[in-house]
Amino acid sequence: MKDYLSEMRSFSAVIEQGSFTDAALATGVSKGLISQHVKRLEGVLGAQLLFRSTRKLELTEIGGTFLAYCQNITQSADAAFEAVEALRGEPVGSVRITVPVSFGEMFLQDIIVEFQKVHPRIQIEMELENTFRDLQASHIDIAIRAGLTDDPDQVAIPLGQLYELVCASPAYWQQHTKPQTPDDLSDHNCLVNFQYYKDRKWVFFSQSGPQSITAQGNLRLNHYPLIRNATVQGLGVARLPRYVAMPEILAGRLETALEGYRSPLRPIYLVYAYQGNLPVKNRLMIDFIRNWFTDRPDLLETNGPNSV
Repeated sequence: MKDYLSEMRSFSAVIEQGSFTDAALATGVSKGLISQHVKRLEGVLGAQLLFRSTRKLELTEIGGTFLAYCQNITQSADAAFEAVEALRGEPVGSVRITVPVSFGEMFLQDIIVEFQKVHPRIQIEMELENTFRDLQASHIDIAIRAGLTDDPDQVAIPLGQLYELVCASPAYWQQHTKPQTPDDLSDHNCLVNFQYYKDRKWVFFSQSGPQSITAQGNLRLNHYPLIRNATVQGLGVARLPRYVAMPEILAGRLETALEGYRSPLRPIYLVYAYQGNLPVKNRLMIDFIRNWFTDRPDLLETNGPNSV
């Protein structure tokens, strides 16, 4: 029997991507060739695999049965090549990653650069976004997330916990008295990330317990690096993730306040969809990211409790 692996891969891609055009983009071949592959399979099988309309594609009953075999065969073929390449010390393939925007901007580039020095034949595709997407439906291999969904088919590896520092520029503090308690922030122009604080509520923990204040100010953004930049320029007081604030603090462009109070901790996870046989390229990236953060304990809190 003729080898129909390419045709089976194209058919799987059409269903997984939802259209012939997207399948062509995903596989790197022309739309015409994708269409030829599906027609060739239908000719060999003597059966229609798809119902085509201007709006969507639907599997026939035979197509649904055949699809499962196509996916198993193509995935096994990929895994076989990856396993052999790994044994030769040359892992190959592509890994799709999604990360929160500010998180990715701060140090995912460093991670990718260091990873590809070790594994130059693994291709990385990284998307910066703050929304939770269905990993399997979006064909995403790995996600870094602040928090989790209730998806039982996901594996979550804790990287640490994010916490925030109250900061302003030295010039701002020269003109405004540093707050001694969270209530004193009512006298300051607070720069708020409305993605996380839609109600402007900033919660603090201390030895006296939790305390909440309403942060008032004339600038609200949904991007921490922009809030950092505005804070460095002296526009007000911000509560910034430690990993965003520390480079500016070490450079003397920001100074902290309310050191005796702590923000709530937000857990950061590395997430991937459960697979019986995790591809070598994915496992290498997962281990590399986890070890990268383990070697840099100053970036994320690892102790856990909301205490000072």
